[in-house]
Amino acid sequence: MSVITDLDLLVLWAVVWPAATIALLRIGDVALNVFRVVFVVQERQLLAATAAALEATMWLTAAGIVFSDITPTRAAGFVIGVGAGTAIGVRITRALRLGMVTVRIYVDAARTDDDDGRPLDLGRAIAHALHSEGLRATVFRGEGFGGPVDMVLSTIRRREADQVISIARGVEPTAFAAVDNALHPAAGPTTVSAGRV
Repeated sequence: MSVITDLDLLVLWAVVWPAATIALLRIGDVALNVFRVVFVVQERQLLAATAAALEATMWLTAAGIVFSDITPTRAAGFVIGVGAGTAIGVRITRALRLGMVTVRIYVDAARTDDDDGRPLDLGRAIAHALHSEGLRATVFRGEGFGGPVDMVLSTIRRREADQVISIARGVEPTAFAAVDNALHPAAGPTTVSAGRV
């Protein structure tokens, strides 16, 4: 039965502590890199410059620790920090919903009101609903696979995308929505016929 001595703990601490510090610094600087890129794209100069300065400081500190005494555990901390920092930066950016997106709402432009046979003009109705909530929207008439469609474009803050989609579906529950840079389009609760989109 082996007994861990205080000396063993001190040696373990001397090996683990620098690697953990390096990993945390790299997580911080890579996450800041993700934010910096978002701020550059948004042309937010002061925020981009601040993120870049903090990122460089953290990178230099981590690199200094590694290069002062390169060991496998310090190198591993450096590499693990880069991977974890990227994942964490993307998650935080997604959670904060930074940036601008364009929401595209597609509705059937050939549908008519059952009572009097007039066109419903769903695109204009959705745009009007968005305008009444202080959101910008532009309507385009287009030709889909099986007929005319209205496309409503709304370029807004990323965090407002769900609101735009909700308002559009309040007007027309079968509206199909796609958000630029989203992994998957926000398809409606019911399927829009392929002939109309």
